[in-house]
Amino acid sequence: LLGPALFADVSLIITLFLFLTFITAGFQQTAAKFAAIYSANQAEAQLWALRRWLNQRSWLIGLLFCLVVGGAAPFWQSFFHTTSPWLFVIFAVGLPFYFVQGIDRGLLQGQMRFGLLATSYQAEMWVRLLVGLGLVWIGWAAYGAVLALTLSIIATWAVAAYGLRQSRGVAVTNVTFKASERQALLAFALPVLLIEISLILINNSDVLLVKRFFDSATAGQYAALALIGRIVFFGTWSVVITMFPLVAQTAQRGEPHRQLLWLSLGMVAGVSLVIVTATAIAPALIIQILFGAAYLPVAPLLWLYALATALFALANVLINYHLALGNRGGAFLALTAGLCQVVLLLFFHATLYQVLIVQVVLIGSLLLLLFLWNQTKR
Repeated sequence: LLGPALFADVSLIITLFLFLTFITAGFQQTAAKFAAIYSANQAEAQLWALRRWLNQRSWLIGLLFCLVVGGAAPFWQSFFHTTSPWLFVIFAVGLPFYFVQGIDRGLLQGQMRFGLLATSYQAEMWVRLLVGLGLVWIGWAAYGAVLALTLSIIATWAVAAYGLRQSRGVAVTNVTFKASERQALLAFALPVLLIEISLILINNSDVLLVKRFFDSATAGQYAALALIGRIVFFGTWSVVITMFPLVAQTAQRGEPHRQLLWLSLGMVAGVSLVIVTATAIAPALIIQILFGAAYLPVAPLLWLYALATALFALANVLINYHLALGNRGGAFLALTAGLCQVVLLLFFHATLYQVLIVQVVLIGSLLLLLFLWNQTKR
């Protein structure tokens, strides 16, 4: 409906949105880890004290980012060559809600209340999809798509918060989050943030750099390529969401958990193999159905992007398995890989093919190093 040039603007906002999720995902994983421990110990009062302490700080961080993104909208428009600064302003409005909802999703994940967690993701998806299509269809173009993103953020915040309030069984007015618990949380949160930064760099820095160095039409075509390729990563994300609290609770109880790693790796590998094979056999058909003829020039590259994403999806399983156990080494390996990707793409971006080869080689190397490191932790 938008065409490659305007779609490049929308994809840029989506990529910036994903870029900022390292904070939200960090909040979510941290909340999930401690919620899993408190749930295993049946310490419900501590769980709600954790929520209140984290919520206060996430609102402040969200408001800060709202000011940075919205207040500097003219600068971002000039830097990324978008059609309007108002795209950044509309996007910024939803950021405080997005940071806060990560806390509630983390609590639901840690408690293994996957029904409510899934409902919050469904609310986000359907509002973004249906409202976005409706607003674009009536002529709001890129503004409508970005507004739908903001409204979907507010919707998922409302659903997750309501679900938690309905299930609260204790009053937490006089319950405090102790200093020792805060120290343990912060010690865990640092490697989580490192992992999330690396995830964002690896998954999204290429789209931003292509938008910076290529023309709008090519950037839009690459954005479509990336969106399809990310199906591998987000299609297997539910495995990681489920594995993380299971491993944390199992380890807390002193029970064996290694089998959860191999089961998770097998599930991610199976899904990835199906998607990568499909993109290799019928790339033109996939792109034609999802985006149209204007995006067909990048069809031969689709399988490469899917392969790079599949390799990182497997790496993400290893990283999060060890993170659930408190092992931080994977965080530093992933962060190094993310920074290397940015540096390499700054120098090697002559063609889109070169951009993808850099990612496949780099992420393949990261996965190999993680497997070797995993063997030392047996």
